[in-house]
Amino acid sequence: MDFLELCKERYSVRKFSERAVEEEKLEKILEAGRLAPTAKNSQSQRIFVLKSKDALQKIYDATPMSFNAPLVLAVCYEKAASYKNTSETLYIDSESGAYDGGEVDAAIVTTSMMFEATALGLGTLWARGFDSAKIIQALNLPETLHLVCLLDIGYPAEDSVPNERHFQRLPISETVKEL
Repeated sequence: MDFLELCKERYSVRKFSERAVEEEKLEKILEAGRLAPTAKNSQSQRIFVLKSKDALQKIYDATPMSFNAPLVLAVCYEKAASYKNTSETLYIDSESGAYDGGEVDAAIVTTSMMFEATALGLGTLWARGFDSAKIIQALNLPETLHLVCLLDIGYPAEDSVPNERHFQRLPISETVKEL
């Protein structure tokens, strides 16, 4: 399958089967994240693999955005390790006094893992509709990390279908402008 076909195939799965994700597939997904580009190769991403019953129950209790996936990746970045652009004047991080590229890097890493999971026949959901403080507390994450998203991964349930919004795409002329 070429990349554009993969992009068309992927949708946000909101109903997963109970089937576990094979360890070999998880390793490939994590490797796709490890190989993803980051600003100045900072590699500030920190990924927490939630697959034990205890870890999954913590995430299920903290947010409905897990959709009972059998595998959830909590994607964070290490604030001290992320790229800081000190020449930026508009988008300044209040803590560092510079533009912090960590969130963008974590998003790129997540996207790479999401597409690898899709290529492996798995479904995913990039989740951000939650209270970060609840997740951080539930997982006892270090304060040096910034939680960017959850990536729910698993086999789609037999009756899983894309949300109708999935098919609503603006024409390219509305999202791309040549200067």
